[in-house]
Amino acid sequence: MSNNPPEKDSRYNELRHLILGPELRKLGQLTERLENSEKFSSVISDVLPQAMVKSSEHGEELSEAMIPTVEEIVRLSIKRDINKFASALFPVIGPAIRKSIAETIRQMLQSLNQVLEHGLSWQGIKWRIQSLRTGIPFAQIVLLNSLEFRVEQVFLIHRETGILLNHVELEDALHQNADMVSSMLRAIGDFVGDSFDIDNRQELDSIQVGDFSILIEQGPGAILATASRGNAPTSLRSTMQQILEDIQTQFDSELIYFKGDTDPFEPCRGQLLLCLVQSQQKAMPKKLSLKSKLIWFVVFILIVYWFILKIYLSIQQQDYVSLLEKEPGFVITQVLYEGDQLIIKGLRDPLAREPEKFVALTTLNPKDVMLQFDPYQSFDQQLVEKRLQKIINPPVNVSMNLQAGLLTVQGYASEEKINAIGMMAPLIPGVNQVDSSGLSSSVNLSSLQPPESVELSLDINKGHLISTGSAHLSWREFARKQSRNIAGVRSYDDSQVAIIFDLSIFNPPESVSMMIEDKTLKIIGKADNTWIDSVKTAVKDHQEINNIDLSQLLNIDQKQLELDIESLQNVVIYFDSASSFDFSYDETFDRINTIAWRIIEIANKLSRPIQIVIRGYSDSVGLHQDNVLLSLERAEYVAQFLFNTGISPKYILIKGLETSMERETSVEEQRFNRRVTFEVKPMANEN
Repeated sequence: MSNNPPEKDSRYNELRHLILGPELRKLGQLTERLENSEKFSSVISDVLPQAMVKSSEHGEELSEAMIPTVEEIVRLSIKRDINKFASALFPVIGPAIRKSIAETIRQMLQSLNQVLEHGLSWQGIKWRIQSLRTGIPFAQIVLLNSLEFRVEQVFLIHRETGILLNHVELEDALHQNADMVSSMLRAIGDFVGDSFDIDNRQELDSIQVGDFSILIEQGPGAILATASRGNAPTSLRSTMQQILEDIQTQFDSELIYFKGDTDPFEPCRGQLLLCLVQSQQKAMPKKLSLKSKLIWFVVFILIVYWFILKIYLSIQQQDYVSLLEKEPGFVITQVLYEGDQLIIKGLRDPLAREPEKFVALTTLNPKDVMLQFDPYQSFDQQLVEKRLQKIINPPVNVSMNLQAGLLTVQGYASEEKINAIGMMAPLIPGVNQVDSSGLSSSVNLSSLQPPESVELSLDINKGHLISTGSAHLSWREFARKQSRNIAGVRSYDDSQVAIIFDLSIFNPPESVSMMIEDKTLKIIGKADNTWIDSVKTAVKDHQEINNIDLSQLLNIDQKQLELDIESLQNVVIYFDSASSFDFSYDETFDRINTIAWRIIEIANKLSRPIQIVIRGYSDSVGLHQDNVLLSLERAEYVAQFLFNTGISPKYILIKGLETSMERETSVEEQRFNRRVTFEVKPMANEN
C-alpha cells in the first residue's frame, strides 16, 4: 500500500496516462493480435512472401530449414491422393521423359557409329578377339574403349552437417541444385549405414546409375564427390584423394569449428576445378577404304572357313573312331593326330568288316587315315558265327545256333560231314560245348510211295531229291506235294520222270490213234468235229500237254461239207418254157433238199454259217425287163420248194439276171439259158 496521499497518486496516474497512453494502446492491440490466432495469421500472410524473398537474398538457411517440412508435405500428399499428385507433376514429367529418351537415342547412335567404324578395322578385329577371349559382348568392348569420359560437377560437403561447402561444374552440364545434391548424398549414406548395419569405418564410395556415376572420397572433416559420365579412370580417384588431403590440411580448423559459414572455403574452388577433368576422345584409326575393307572381309571369311574346316575335320575323325569302336571285332588302343592325318592303332578280327569301308561313311580322305591293326580273334557272337560258317562250312541241310557258348547243330548230313563237325566245332574260340544230337545221316522217303518205274536219288547234304523214270501223272502230283512235308528234303526235281499218260480219257473213236511226244499230243485218223472240239478243250486241263497236232487228222464233218457244197453247186435245173413250173415228181428237187439241209446243219456245227444263193436265168427272147422278171420267178419257184420243206428263208438268197443275155444261135442254147443254179457262200454279217 502506497504512503503517498491520494491526490498525489491520481495526478501521477494522470501524468502516466498522458505520457504512456498511446504506447499502452498499441501494446494492447499488439497483444490482442498475438493472442488472436486468426488476426495473427492474417498479419503473417501479409509479410511472409516479402520475408521469404529477403531471406533468400541473405542465404539458403530458410530453404534448408524448410526442406524436411516440404518433404513431409509431399509424402503426406502422395499418401492421401497419389492421382492428384501425379496430375500435378504431369506437365513436368512428359518433357523430362522426352528429353531423357532423346539423349539416350543420341548416345545409342553415337555408339552404333563407333561399332560400324570399327567393324572391319584392325582395332575392331582386336576387340572381337578380346570379346571372344573374355566373354564380354563386342558392343560393350567398343563402348569401354571408345566412350568419352568427363567429370561434370564436383561437390565439397561438410562431413558432420552435410552442408555444401563449395561446388564447381562444367558450363554445359545439366544443372541441379547443389545443396539438394549434397543433402541427397548425406541421406543416402545414412540410409545405407542404418539399413544394412555397416561399420562406421565403411563409407559409401560410389553410386552408379547407367553411364552416370558419382565417386565419393571421405575425409575426417569433409567429403569430396564428383559426378561424371562414362567410365571413370582409376587416376581420378587418386586425384580426388590428393585434393581432399590438401583441403583437409589447409582448412583443418575451419572444418572443426564450422558453424554454417561457407565463405572461408571459397579459396578451395581452384583445387576443386582440378577434378573437372575429361578424357580426350581416343584417336580413331584412319578409316579403311572400300577395297581394304573387302580384302579384310575376304581374309576374315577365309580364316573362318579354315577354322570351320578344322572343326569339321576333327568331328569327322572322331565319328570315324566312334564307328570303329562300336563295330564288332575292333579294339582301339591308340588314336594319334599328325596334322590332318588320323592314325589309329589297335586289334582287328580277320572276319570283321574292312575298316576302309567306314571311311566312305564320312568325308575323310582315305589317304589321310592310317590304320595299324594287329590280328586277334573276337568272342563277339556275330563273329564267332561267321567263323563257324567259314571253318565248318555246314551243308545247306544243316542249321547251327550259338547261344552262350553252346552250339546246337540240327539237320541232315552225310556221316563224313557229321564227324567233321564234331571234331572242328569245339576247337573254335567262343564255342564251349557242342550239341549234335539233332544231326541225322538218313532221310525217310517211304511216304512218297514211288512205283517200280521210278528211282529216287537224294543229296543229303543239300537236301536235293531227284526222281527219274516214268510214272502216271497222278503219282507225280502226289510226290510233289508229299516232298514238301519230308524233313531233310529242301528241293524236289521230277523233270526226268516221263509221264505215262492215259489217253483213253479223251474217248477217241476207233478211227483215231493218239500219242504224246515232247508234250505234244498227236492225233492221226479221222473224226467228227464234235470229238475234235472236246479234245481241244480237255487238253487245256493237262500240264503234260502243251500243244496238239491235228495235221494228220481228217475232220469228217468238214470233208462232208466240202463234198455237199460241191454237189449242190453242180446241180442245174432247166426249164422248157416260161410256163413249165410243175416239179411235184421231179427227183432232182428231193436231192437238192437233202443236200441243202445237210449243208446248213454241218455249217452250223462247224460254226461257219452259210447262205445258199439260188440264181435264175432266161433266154434272150423278148424284152430284157421281162426276162429279168422271168429269171426271178424261176429262182423263187425253186426256193419255194425248199421253204416248203422247212428251210428258213435266212439261209436262202434269191437273185435274177443282172446283165442282158446275148442272142442265142440255136434252140439248145436257148434251153441252156432257161436254168436255175446254186452257189454256197458264207453268210453275210447281220450287223
